[in-house]
Amino acid sequence: MSETSKLRAVTLAALMVCSVFAGAIAFSGSAAADNHEFTYEGGAAHYQTGGQAVVEVPFNSNVDSASLTAANFTLTDDDENVSDSITDISASGGTVTVETNEVVRSNDLELELSGDIRNATGETLANDGTYDVDFAAVTVGADGDVNAYKGSKVAVVADSGSTDVEIVGTDDDNNYFRSGNTGTNSEVYIFDTSNRQLGEYEVTYENGSTATVTVRQLGLSANIDDTNITTDDDVEGNVTANAGNRDVDVVLLDGDDDEVASDTVSLSGQGEADFSFDVSDTGDYTVEATDLDSGVTNESESITVSKAGEGRADVAEGVVTEQRGDIANITVDLQNTDTATLTVGDDDVGYRTNVTVEDGSDDGQVTVQFNTYEASIGNAQNAFEVADSDDSIENVEPDSQNQIDSLLDAGEYPLEVRSGDDASVDAEGVGTLVLEERNTSALDSWTAASGTDFEDTEAVYEAVQNSNLTQDDQIAYGDLAVHQLQASGLEGAIDANDDDATSEFWSLEQSGAVDLTVEQTDAGANRDPYEVQLAQSNTTVVADADNDTYFIVYDTDEVGTTGDDIEADDGLTANFTVAADEGNLTADDEKQTVEDEYEIVDAEHTLDEPVNVSAAANQTIEGETTVAPGTELSLRVRSSGDTQPSFLKTATVYVSENETFSSTFDFSEQEAGDTFDVTVRGGVADSETVDGNVGEGGANETETDTNETVTETETMTETGTPAEGTETGTPAEGTETAAPTDGETGTPAEGTGTSTGTPGFGVVVAVTALLAAAFVAVRRD
Repeated sequence: MSETSKLRAVTLAALMVCSVFAGAIAFSGSAAADNHEFTYEGGAAHYQTGGQAVVEVPFNSNVDSASLTAANFTLTDDDENVSDSITDISASGGTVTVETNEVVRSNDLELELSGDIRNATGETLANDGTYDVDFAAVTVGADGDVNAYKGSKVAVVADSGSTDVEIVGTDDDNNYFRSGNTGTNSEVYIFDTSNRQLGEYEVTYENGSTATVTVRQLGLSANIDDTNITTDDDVEGNVTANAGNRDVDVVLLDGDDDEVASDTVSLSGQGEADFSFDVSDTGDYTVEATDLDSGVTNESESITVSKAGEGRADVAEGVVTEQRGDIANITVDLQNTDTATLTVGDDDVGYRTNVTVEDGSDDGQVTVQFNTYEASIGNAQNAFEVADSDDSIENVEPDSQNQIDSLLDAGEYPLEVRSGDDASVDAEGVGTLVLEERNTSALDSWTAASGTDFEDTEAVYEAVQNSNLTQDDQIAYGDLAVHQLQASGLEGAIDANDDDATSEFWSLEQSGAVDLTVEQTDAGANRDPYEVQLAQSNTTVVADADNDTYFIVYDTDEVGTTGDDIEADDGLTANFTVAADEGNLTADDEKQTVEDEYEIVDAEHTLDEPVNVSAAANQTIEGETTVAPGTELSLRVRSSGDTQPSFLKTATVYVSENETFSSTFDFSEQEAGDTFDVTVRGGVADSETVDGNVGEGGANETETDTNETVTETETMTETGTPAEGTETGTPAEGTETAAPTDGETGTPAEGTGTSTGTPGFGVVVAVTALLAAAFVAVRRD
């Protein structure tokens, strides 16, 4: 035997002696002070062994089997008699085994022992009374390996009574050690995991046999939805755990820890279950959850229940103003209630609908979105929604005598609201919905680089801010044409809350209520103008309904026409018309029309030829283009002719708001007389190449623009081929180009490319500017 083993054996022996001595001292101070009396030893345990649920009850001497009657052993659970679960009572020496038909999973088990219980010599029980029973959810014996949830008890079962047991934490950071004994006439040692670390524990019996207990975290939790409620509310919440498909007792306790109500819920496979308790008295409460399989418990945070006040409701804004056809936001304030009923209109205006709402977010408000377009086509059930997804529409009750088939007229519509769901009771709050005539204001033409993706209004306004979407009446063939429509009263039909405004817009267009056309302005003699065939499949519609603005985007080289193909120098007229009769979107039965003209031009880049620079640093090469501002271009400067050494310089630039581009290059290593080619490529235009010359140093030198792209020079071999690591027309290895653009809109990344934005021009300012009547002046006639 090793020295460590010897030391461990000596230590174990010493601890066992101390345990026996301590047990003797404890026994001498128990109810059985006289060791010659017949007594209950204490430590009754309820567990399952061999598939049978039992309660082990140890006594200090052999028990007379004749006294093992049901009347002498009463089992209770939280003061409720559950003795009817007892199926058999037997004795083996001083150990009594009470068998039950099922495991009574409770931490509130008690056993009442009668004074009529006798031992083998006829002595009656000296310490009769009621005693706690330990419920062990898990049982382990020699050579066993079990899992136990932290907080539960484990029945460590030996082969005989008075067996020494040692339990040691085996993980590196777990120094837990306990040495004990199953006790007189008891084969069970209770291992309580409540304050133990998670991990493995080794059980060693005195005969050398071992077992393993792995302590895990059940994660049982009782969660409360609202900790401050009134007597009109219910205590609601859920129980969660790391393991599912388990039964959990849920008990509502008052401030004195007395049970008020209880329920048993079954956790789903996801380990969740809801509970709800009705409360009628004020005070503080908690909810205690007990996992029936393990006995693990958890108590919720405190819940304060106050007396419910009288429910009230009011219209937050006395007057709500909107255009007919748009969506009106009517906010209802609620006090001491979660439910209110709003009435829109009355008999005098020929329209009336009651809407019952519930405040599911508990913020005391519900914003009702009244779609005045849906209401006008007799679809009252779809005319009302809520702004907050936690809130809900509980009922919509249209007044059959006060409904309309056309668009609601302009005018004032009374609003009434009361708490609860009864629209017949007196209103507690009033207001007015003012519907103004709708208007079709303007249609303007804008352009953006081909490939720009406008997913939402944020992307549109960001492009405006960065000058990647600009107002223009000349659009390069292949770039995007963007029509900005300003019109109120379309929100309800297009439904700005829908993720797909494109389909909603074209559905409205196909209904005949509105019409969008783009037609050739002048077809020439003896020709009919063609019409651009726009549809849902080749356009994107972005709705900013809050500002009565809609953007219709199409790619000029990806649409067909009813006649000739679109060509450069073709003039186009975009026309948006609201029909006089369809949908009744106009007030005076007269159609409303707005239009805008623009021209399709060739996409091309131009540079002055020849390009002259000096043999110095910071030489600017610039040009003009017809492609949309924000388009990414590449500039390549390559030696030509007999210039030695050969060189290649590259830069990435972006088309500025005034449709120019430029970058600076370092020619300080070149000599006067050197020649080169300048090539610009990018966007929807063909590449353009022009000649260039290097003059004497000092002339044409410029200050370096910190916003321009940094360029590098690659020296070429004498044969004129690119240096190692380069390809024709691409930067050589180590060449720096512009930083990536910000997103897909072609916006130069910070500090790169030609500066085209307006410093300090924030999104809010952009939106304001976008909606202004003058907006942005057209740059070219």
